Amino acid sequence: MLLKDKIQHIVDSKDISPYQLSKKMGVSPTQVHKILTGKSKDMKLSTAFKLADALGVDINEFRK
Repeated sequence: MLLKDKIQHIVDSKDISPYQLSKKMGVSPTQVHKILTGKSKDMKLSTAFKLADALGVDINEFRK
């Protein structure tokens, strides 16, 4: 499973909108859109931690 698919699955299971996710992460909605569509190829580690924290998951969820 691709990373974007894993992230989208978690977002869907948490029933959170991309806009809500961007607010929780403290990043722009555009950046969240790029992450969810796979257009963000090289996500910074700090962004990955923000994403994991906003979704309430361990960062290792993105590795499985």
